[in-house]
Amino acid sequence: MRNLRKVFGAFYLLLFFSGCLSVGLGPLTNLIDVPAGHTKLKHKLPSGFCLDRSANSLSGLQETFLVTNCIEVNNDGKAYFSRRPVDTIINITFTRSRIPKKISREMYLLAIAEKMEFKKFLTASSDKKLIFGEEQLQDKFFHVNFRRLNSSQRKEFVRKYFFLVDNKVAVMTILSFKKPNINTYSSFERFIRKLS
Repeated sequence: MRNLRKVFGAFYLLLFFSGCLSVGLGPLTNLIDVPAGHTKLKHKLPSGFCLDRSANSLSGLQETFLVTNCIEVNNDGKAYFSRRPVDTIINITFTRSRIPKKISREMYLLAIAEKMEFKKFLTASSDKKLIFGEEQLQDKFFHVNFRRLNSSQRKEFVRKYFFLVDNKVAVMTILSFKKPNINTYSSFERFIRKLS
């Protein structure tokens, strides 16, 4: 039994450090390819965040990117991005769902706001308790804030943004494991405005 604990202890230690360190160039970059018509344009992510290319997912209808905490390292004149302890995970999903031309961005975001149901966010995780938050409609996006409590009473802070890129629906989810830094939200809101 003691040997089993040692094995699991070593595994969790390795798992912890794998989220903090990277060797060489790795899969991290501060650029993200954003769909624009039939091409893709590169956009720089906010400072302190990197795209993890190894965690991207693509289906016929959408492409999802995973963004996480990182730091730029300069080693003998060679710069690369390294992982650092993760306190925020961001998913950005670009869909192929184009809105009709006769519907304006404002009308579409307002329709999302009117149909928003917080309970739908928890359908896949029955062990989590929802603490209701707030919703806010801006000129370029609509966002909702809420908190979740899991079975061990750990708080998760979630903000979801709904916006349009190339007249197609995009969704960004920012999940924080501690009280979110307002600068994180404002930097990603500036990022959304550049894309919209």
